[in-house]
Amino acid sequence: MTPVNSYRLAQDLTSAALLLALIIVTGCGFQLKGTTGDGNTQWDGLMLRLVSVDPRSELTREVGRELTVMKIVLTEEIDAPTRLTLREEQFTQRNVSLTAQARAAEMELTLSVDFLLQQEETLPLEGTATVSRQMLNDPRNVVGKTEEMRLLREEMRRDLAAQIVRRVSRGLTQ
Repeated sequence: MTPVNSYRLAQDLTSAALLLALIIVTGCGFQLKGTTGDGNTQWDGLMLRLVSVDPRSELTREVGRELTVMKIVLTEEIDAPTRLTLREEQFTQRNVSLTAQARAAEMELTLSVDFLLQQEETLPLEGTATVSRQMLNDPRNVVGKTEEMRLLREEMRRDLAAQIVRRVSRGLTQ
């Protein structure tokens, strides 16, 4: 067998293996996180009232957006059959390590919120969703640190909203 033929055979085997892997992954129902598919149709048109201690908060908007992506209809009706209540968001910041000058070198940021899902004829689902991030602290760059912390909090809120909706969707299927 010539080197050109063996190279061609290796290419064909690689292509065949890649095609087989793609068929297997597609056939098992694999779906990328965040993509919409047939899994969301089970809540299509479900009426849910979103109640929050702070209705204008960014977290409430993110949870509402995530629920809308799940094709859940948000309503203001007081007698809605399903109700999700968000408590006040808790943000904590803790020093993980210190520099030689006793300043914070690394911080841990934690964002959490308690929530309650109530449905007719089922037990309420109560829980706490928590997201944590690590952040390096450069004492010479105060402006950059403030902006980085703002961006991290936005990202943490999105992750927290997604976590709440995942847990609520599990509660809705029970």
